[in-house]
Amino acid sequence: MKQHLISLPHHPKRVIIISLILALSIGIFGYLKINKKVQNPSIKDNSTMNENISSNSSPMGLTLGFLSSGRVKSISVKAGDNVKKGEVLATIDADNEDGGLIQAEAAYEVAKANYQKIINGATKTAVDIAKTSVNTAEVNLNGISKQQEVLVNNALRSLLNSSLEAQSVSDNEAHDSPTISGTYECKNEGSYDLQIYSSSGGYSLNYSGLENGTLFLTDVPRPLGDCGLLLAFDKTKTPQAGAKFNIQIPNKNAANYSSNNNAYKLALQNKEQAISGAQAALNQAQAAFESVVTNARPEDVAIAEAEVERAHGALIANPTYGNMIISAPTNGTVTAIYISLGQTIKPNSGAIGFLAASNQN
Repeated sequence: MKQHLISLPHHPKRVIIISLILALSIGIFGYLKINKKVQNPSIKDNSTMNENISSNSSPMGLTLGFLSSGRVKSISVKAGDNVKKGEVLATIDADNEDGGLIQAEAAYEVAKANYQKIINGATKTAVDIAKTSVNTAEVNLNGISKQQEVLVNNALRSLLNSSLEAQSVSDNEAHDSPTISGTYECKNEGSYDLQIYSSSGGYSLNYSGLENGTLFLTDVPRPLGDCGLLLAFDKTKTPQAGAKFNIQIPNKNAANYSSNNNAYKLALQNKEQAISGAQAALNQAQAAFESVVTNARPEDVAIAEAEVERAHGALIANPTYGNMIISAPTNGTVTAIYISLGQTIKPNSGAIGFLAASNQN
């Protein structure tokens, strides 16, 4: 062997052949070493790159996985779909999902639902409910108006009937006065002027003022006009021809006049307040109905959009959120789906095959 090595300088062709064999061996060894490193990349930190890359990746594509364990909640893509960088491909319900994240997710879903409701407009059910509210408010207003009208009329009737009496207005005030009974049902204020005169069979009287007419006097109450008052002359008393009397309606000298007057004013005040409140409720119901049946206004849409963006930003900012999603690390194509809805998975297990756009021919 030593002799062969010593003789090599005298054989140049052999030296060249051996050199080529050594160079080729070194090249093959280097290629295999480099290729082995490429085939086993480390998993990148999802918190900084927002990429979930499994150790099963190859030079031709990536296998993406979740950074937390949990149950698959949604899969938004299928094999062959082209996606953009940052697009959410799948989500899980994490085993250790905290309260803050749950609240952020709920707020985001509510904001999206409200936005969609504004865009879509009201449902038939919502329109029917709003219309029913208007009808109810109208019925309520009519009922309150009638009820308050009755209360006011009752208070006015009590005021106008405050201890009515026929007061003598003759020069000689010693005349016996007729007795007033019944209930004054008319609403006009004023007075009755009475004058007694002799008539066939006894005494009668003329009356004028609020009503006009004549009346034969007896000890039995008889109608004084058509407003509900009755007049009688006690048989123990003696009527005198020419005697004059006056009936004031209301009787402001009566002991109960002041309290009846206050009660009437209070009834008027209560009526105004009750009807005003019922009218306001009707106006509100009508406005709500118009809002339901009217198309979405641009300002309402803008507010709803802003609320969706705000809620989405709060969700993304939650530190746990990134561990529960798989998002596209760059523009590319989904090559395979290795998971199914409801499946329980472990951290960093292969979930979605992905090919970056830069690797596509």
